Amino acid sequence: MDEKNLLNYHDGLLQSSVIQIDNNVQESTVATDFNMHNEYPTDRIHFEDTIKSNYIKRCILAYGPCRPDIVFPKTTKEDGKSIHFSKFYYNKILKSGIQVPRFWLCYSVGLDSVYCETCWLFANRLYAFFNNAWINGVNDWQHLSIKIDKHEMSAQHIDACKVRVLWVNNETIDKKTERQYSEEATFWRKVLHRIIKIILHLTSGNTALRGHEQKNNNPEQFYGEGNFMRTVRLLAEYDPIMNELLKDEQNKIKYFSWKIQNELIDLLATSTRNLICDEIRRSQCFSIIMDSTQDITKLDQVSIVIRYVVINHNESSISVKESFLGFFVIEKHGAQNYEELITNILVKLDIDINKCRGQGYDGASVMSGVYSGVQKRIKNKVPTASYVHCCAHNLNLVISDAAKSSQKVVSFFETVQAIFNFFSASAPRWANLAFGNDESRKIKLKVLKKVCPTRWESRHESINALKLRFIDILKALTNISLTSSKKDEKVTSLSLKKKLESMEFVLILCFWEKILRALHGVSKSLQKQNKNLHNACQNLNEAKTIIENLRDSYENILLECKELCSRWGITPNFHVKRSRLAPQYFDEIDGDRRLNITHENFRAKIFLPVIDTVIFQLNSRFQGLQEVTENFDFLFPTMLAKMDENEICKASMDFFYLYNDDISSDFTRQLLCLRGLLNTNIQTIKDLALFIVKNDFCTTYCDEHDKLKYCT
Repeated sequence: MDEKNLLNYHDGLLQSSVIQIDNNVQESTVATDFNMHNEYPTDRIHFEDTIKSNYIKRCILAYGPCRPDIVFPKTTKEDGKSIHFSKFYYNKILKSGIQVPRFWLCYSVGLDSVYCETCWLFANRLYAFFNNAWINGVNDWQHLSIKIDKHEMSAQHIDACKVRVLWVNNETIDKKTERQYSEEATFWRKVLHRIIKIILHLTSGNTALRGHEQKNNNPEQFYGEGNFMRTVRLLAEYDPIMNELLKDEQNKIKYFSWKIQNELIDLLATSTRNLICDEIRRSQCFSIIMDSTQDITKLDQVSIVIRYVVINHNESSISVKESFLGFFVIEKHGAQNYEELITNILVKLDIDINKCRGQGYDGASVMSGVYSGVQKRIKNKVPTASYVHCCAHNLNLVISDAAKSSQKVVSFFETVQAIFNFFSASAPRWANLAFGNDESRKIKLKVLKKVCPTRWESRHESINALKLRFIDILKALTNISLTSSKKDEKVTSLSLKKKLESMEFVLILCFWEKILRALHGVSKSLQKQNKNLHNACQNLNEAKTIIENLRDSYENILLECKELCSRWGITPNFHVKRSRLAPQYFDEIDGDRRLNITHENFRAKIFLPVIDTVIFQLNSRFQGLQEVTENFDFLFPTMLAKMDENEICKASMDFFYLYNDDISSDFTRQLLCLRGLLNTNIQTIKDLALFIVKNDFCTTYCDEHDKLKYCT
């Protein structure tokens, strides 16, 4: 998530947090008793006899008295007659006939009594003749007129009315104090607003907040303060709030300490995680993505990511989200330990594991084991939680296994890395190779690339650069070996030049460049954000077809190799080493003879094992992905349009038996009806789900709507 989106994401959280801070400064008691969702929010039954919170009193005054105009309940007297309260008591009729409202008189629907709101809120409880009858409620309807007149003339009521007038006019005794509290709360609210924005700005770019905490005798220079304080001082140059805070030497509270920073980060992280968990709980299903690694203190920490779908029916939009829940320390690395960790975290976050429909881990046996691995243990709890290994990572392992199939290939990549190290270690050597001999050339040539030790698909850039600059590299090595005055440099250049002037090296370079070229594009495609299972399988099948065709193109690769060799005059023959024989013992017929690499056996000993390893690994490692894709493939719009009715019925029924807890038996009928509404603009499953949402078909094709969220 970029900085702008992160700041917008936390803006609502920041506003609510600041408002709560303001209320905490003004009030010692949080106003949780005033509920606007009640039918009569100011009804006496919702509150205590004595209200100490000034905030609640203001809320009651602002909302108005509880004076409902309803059919009042009747009370049966001993003589059998029924009497009840009347709304006419709300007003007093003078002798002149004018009606004067009694705003203090209120009726409690819950208590079925009348009470004096003014005495309830403002009566002096320490008054010697204090009477709480009109606070608790009066329901003597027969003598109510007499009681009202008597209460209106009481000293308690008159004093309470005076206090109420002061409150209404905002002329309370602590008016100045409250104004001071309000101004101070506003100031600190603005300070916290800026501090949180600074923290979000720095952390969104993974920038450290603190520096080396160095001390300096010169107060005008601030060394080692860190990015946070430097940003604060920069903001203070243009912002009067931060400027006032920094220049106020008497105020020792600044909220700049590392403890406050960490506390704010924890609060923001907790609130963000709660928002994410709320979205996950509202979604119908989710997938778990998990991996573990060591931190700088050598503690193994597990990172957990939840993938889910958010549907906004008001905006008719669908978004697929992958939300990071945090790092969690794990001490033991057994399958049971990982299973317990996942279960405990989901329980702690109040996320139902039965909604899990997918798992994504690495290929280690602890995680992917089919008998007792983590994915199997989770699947025992939730049978529909399918396991899929990360496609891009899996493809990386395919290339890695192929490179280990021959020692010659291992030595080849070591030589490629040695060439890069030799030129990159010296600026003159690198400049000579990058710009060539003509110093006037302004266009930089393709330079060598480092051999990545982990991301094997990225090695195509290294191999491709070496192949394109092969002659230039040999020229540079020859020039260095003849003109250099450094003995180590001459020896290294001659050694590398000898390795490159080998047909075996050139032939491995040619066919490995083609293998990595075929898999490089697939790897980049699999890492795209909008990639789906159907397209992923298509790309993998296309790559496998290219590799299979490459298996039969050995002669063409050999011709390309000889052409590259002829450009430098390399002899198109393999270097023949002296045969090394193992000792021959008494009962053996012949000694062990090692075969040299020749034109005849290079194809069988190096080329075919590498190609066959790639093909075999592509088939075996992506078997789980293929099975999941086959289950959902018929929902893809292009496939749905090609299939006939019988094929759709069979596929949908198989799908129903697999997910019978999630969809109904009407799924087939809904799918056939929906098929007739498809158009050429609907190409992906996400497009189909969006089509259902935009056209308000969510209730009509509810099963289809639910299952499309599983595939998105």
